Amino acid sequence: MLEMIMLGSGSRGNACLVKNEDTMILIDAGFSGAEIRRRMQLENLEPDDLEACLITHEHGDHIRGASILSKRHKVHLLMHPATRQASRKKFNGSERMKHFEMKEVLELGSLRVTSVPTLHDSASSTGFLIESGDASLGYLTDLGAVTEDNFLMLRNVDFLVMEANHDRDMLWNGPYPPHLKARVDSRVGHLSNTDSAEFIALLAELGKLNGVMLAHLSEKNNDSELALATVRKRLKRKIQIFVAGQDQPSKPIEVEQK
Repeated sequence: MLEMIMLGSGSRGNACLVKNEDTMILIDAGFSGAEIRRRMQLENLEPDDLEACLITHEHGDHIRGASILSKRHKVHLLMHPATRQASRKKFNGSERMKHFEMKEVLELGSLRVTSVPTLHDSASSTGFLIESGDASLGYLTDLGAVTEDNFLMLRNVDFLVMEANHDRDMLWNGPYPPHLKARVDSRVGHLSNTDSAEFIALLAELGKLNGVMLAHLSEKNNDSELALATVRKRLKRKIQIFVAGQDQPSKPIEVEQK
């Protein structure tokens, strides 16, 4: 059994729980420590029971609560050394820290986690492949383009958490200043609905992918129904599609082999 609960995803904070029968990990801690605990308790879960917290990169909406989570609940924070260096001002040295290298395989309790390098304007940016028995989940957010590495490492996942940050027309006709629009739409920015749909459709065509959660939707440059429609239009077969919210946890989603 492998289960995922998105505690929240978007520009105001990101955190995702992944668990099996005896191991629970958190991906990112982009809310305050108190808010992460509150959202976990809505699902009758406690931060004290976390095996580890994996950090994708150093931006505030991904590490805001990491320090207090580590100190208050004795949670090990796992991140790339470049992420640790770039976020050094956010930590005081009393946290429980561990590092991983790109493509390294980590054994966290009974979960097997592989780091997946992604393209983003940060010191280092990482997605993850998480495996429990025969079930597998891919986690790809905060990337401006999908690479061959991303495809090769995640081509056989059963479920995918995938960034669908913006609609390109909404972005370029929206309120952001030109330099920010260019940054978001670059290869090291954020993934558009169309690009996300292309990758999801590719994995679906391989036949194993049976579910996806669209994540990190922009509140100014996207719309959940538009993101859903874009992905569904590209798919050639039906799979489950969920959309991550910013303000409330998702219902638990069970990841299963097709």
